[in-house]
Amino acid sequence: MNLLDQLSDHPVLNSYYREQLSNLVLDKLRTSAMEFGTLVANAEGAYPTDILTVLKELEADNKVLEADGLWFLHNQQNQLLVRQVAADVMIQQSEGDLPEPHPLDFDWRFTDDTLALLERILDTKCGEGAILGAPTLYKSLSDIGAAVSLFDKNPAMIDYLKSAGYVSVTEVDLVHPIQFSRRFQWALADPPWYNEHYTGFLNSASKLLLPHGKLFLSVLPRLTRPSAADDRFRMMEEAHKIGFDLVDISPAALAYTSPPFEIAALREAGFVLGNWRKGDLFVFVLSGDRRHEDCTPLEAHEAHWNTIHLGTTIIRVRLVPTTNSVAFTYRSASSTGSSRLQSVSRRSPARLDANVWNSRNIALVVSRPDVLGHSLTSIADGSTPTEVLNRMSLTYQLDGSDAAQLREVVELLLQDAGLQWN
Repeated sequence: MNLLDQLSDHPVLNSYYREQLSNLVLDKLRTSAMEFGTLVANAEGAYPTDILTVLKELEADNKVLEADGLWFLHNQQNQLLVRQVAADVMIQQSEGDLPEPHPLDFDWRFTDDTLALLERILDTKCGEGAILGAPTLYKSLSDIGAAVSLFDKNPAMIDYLKSAGYVSVTEVDLVHPIQFSRRFQWALADPPWYNEHYTGFLNSASKLLLPHGKLFLSVLPRLTRPSAADDRFRMMEEAHKIGFDLVDISPAALAYTSPPFEIAALREAGFVLGNWRKGDLFVFVLSGDRRHEDCTPLEAHEAHWNTIHLGTTIIRVRLVPTTNSVAFTYRSASSTGSSRLQSVSRRSPARLDANVWNSRNIALVVSRPDVLGHSLTSIADGSTPTEVLNRMSLTYQLDGSDAAQLREVVELLLQDAGLQWN
């Protein structure tokens, strides 16, 4: 692959964003030579493949060069000082038996260090708190005896917490807030980093908080995507309309673990990085004087996906109308031909086609998702794959070619889940 080209699964960069990212990279390298992972950790949210694209363009223009794993400014190739970001070297794998994150849930979770930081700075001893979209923080605070309640959309996480004895949990889609009890002194919100989610989470927080309550909000860094700076400004406008006053900003204060789907996407593109993703922490106070406006979130246009737990993985299947006359076939959603996407962006063109997607970023286009969904559900319920294949062949009148294709895709997903065929 020509590294000057954009990865086909990842959105193409516009010229303005390329210029911003190029300027940031050059500014960082003026301070010291850096390893690629250190550049990523200091690039204000820019995705690693975008950073490499810009580096290769700068290298072609004789502005930077790479030697022995270090990137230099072209006229500073003898510079030996390398800034290290020790906290980002290792990938955290300490979530125990929590449900595995899935890309369709935009499920990035705080690192242990960030959980410890939030335990220190949140007002857990000064009244009851609401946690919006951050279940691992809710669990962490509950475990130390804090009075907290969780509001989250993910049914797998809600079911897990309830089964483990956590009771102050509410399953709710915060993009479409309902009427809440206004009883909390503070709230922390970790929404997906998109406009409709920010508006919904801000609305929800305003209905949960008492006057003068504090809101701690995770915010995308300014180079997360080309529209990030505008999205941040729009979020602050919405917050002001609703009744929030901004009182503090802590850049890059929130570190996230790389979920398995992001690790898989980056490895597919040739990268092995640590926990590089960070969010800014904004702190607001809910005004007791200004009238709260109930802003309507943008429509999310989310398709309905069935969820199947297979081994440690979560598989989502989007059902579409089909008939028995359609042959069973499948292909990769990625134009690279790989079964795994090389991107985690909602703007990826490959995202539109996939109708089968697992938590390790295998994304497929299946002609008969009903057949595959039925097969995987039966296996998850305890039937052997051989039994299921035979039953599906009879139920859906699959010929030899159809059955062979079904077996291939089931084997692929079983192997990824760490399961054997029988």
